[in-house]
Amino acid sequence: MARQAHTHGRSSGPALGFLTILLGLVVLFSTALADAAQFKGSIKVGVPLPLTGRHAPFGEIIKNSFVLAADDVNAKGGVRGGYKLELLFEDSRSDVQAARTVAEKLINQDKVVMLTGQYSSVETFPTTQMVQQYGIPFLVSTAAADEITQQGWKYIYRMVQPASEFDDGLKDFFEKVAKPKSLIILYENTLFGTSTAAAMKEWAEKNRVTVAMYEPYDAGSPDYRPLLLRAKEKKADVIYMVSYLLDAVLLMRQAKEVDLNPQAFAGAAAGFSILPFIKGAGEVAEHVLSSTMWEASVPYPGAMDYLKGYVAKYGSPPSYHGAQGFAAVYVVADILNRAASLSPDDITKSMAATDMMTMYGRIRFESYGKFTNQTKLPTFVIQVQKGKFVTVWPKDVATAPASYPTPPWAKR
Repeated sequence: MARQAHTHGRSSGPALGFLTILLGLVVLFSTALADAAQFKGSIKVGVPLPLTGRHAPFGEIIKNSFVLAADDVNAKGGVRGGYKLELLFEDSRSDVQAARTVAEKLINQDKVVMLTGQYSSVETFPTTQMVQQYGIPFLVSTAAADEITQQGWKYIYRMVQPASEFDDGLKDFFEKVAKPKSLIILYENTLFGTSTAAAMKEWAEKNRVTVAMYEPYDAGSPDYRPLLLRAKEKKADVIYMVSYLLDAVLLMRQAKEVDLNPQAFAGAAAGFSILPFIKGAGEVAEHVLSSTMWEASVPYPGAMDYLKGYVAKYGSPPSYHGAQGFAAVYVVADILNRAASLSPDDITKSMAATDMMTMYGRIRFESYGKFTNQTKLPTFVIQVQKGKFVTVWPKDVATAPASYPTPPWAKR
């Protein structure tokens, strides 16, 4: 009996292996047939972006990067064995209601399999709330407000740093280089502004840096001079601001008008970290420090190739927002390729299992603190020097030493 059982075991092994392989092939073939029947040559992914309105400069950079990456993916065979990755762009117009409307269109009319993109947290947060209710996967590729990945939502994943971690590199620079004794925090009263400012205030209090002023402002105001004059009275070492582009430019112009001269101005990325800030602010942008989520000098494979490719096609260097969009395309392609099917739940399972190195860093989703489905990555510090952005922190990726403290307006 023992011998017969042993013989049976040897003969069944190859048979079971063959059956397992055959079953796997059947599943793959069935999935391929289902894809072919449903998607007819291309797989659609929705990308809402602010292509008009006050956030349009960011939207343009992000869209350019999405296109650049999608062209590369499709030139190399597309996704899921030869399907074209078709990105459907919709203009969210820098408006909350428009953002929700175009997302609904992409889901209900265009029948996209998932969403990515969007920019501002003000538009993204209510969009993710709605998309969660629809049960459609959404890879958030730029919006940073903490709340987006603090709801425990099943279908919402974020591949970029949350707002409360935006300034980790800047805080490290403050601790090791600048060592300010006092800090003023000015921030726009939005989800992004409040999340980011609160994190800086918490850091300052923990590190015994006096917060001499902590004040929100209404985005899009034509006159910040009363706010800046109040800041001037406090005589703090560092003026730290959380602003989008137009406000960042105006705040710096009017800071010079009121002769506000701290040891440094520092921005929480966003409006202070893109080339139009230097063009818009001109000489008053000189020496401004800013957090950034990415620079081409970071030691990630393909970072410099992306920079060169973007400049070759569009004529000017991108910001970290573009890098986020570029990397998002490859993450989306990887997710779609690994998904058992293109059902929302299978795509979501594939998202959860993501672990890949990109030119933006290692993308994998974790749950920590109050966050779920959140990527954890470092941040960096740039400074405007001689009309250009240079990376000044951390040292291992710096392209120039930081200028600190910065000279007053009269000596710039």
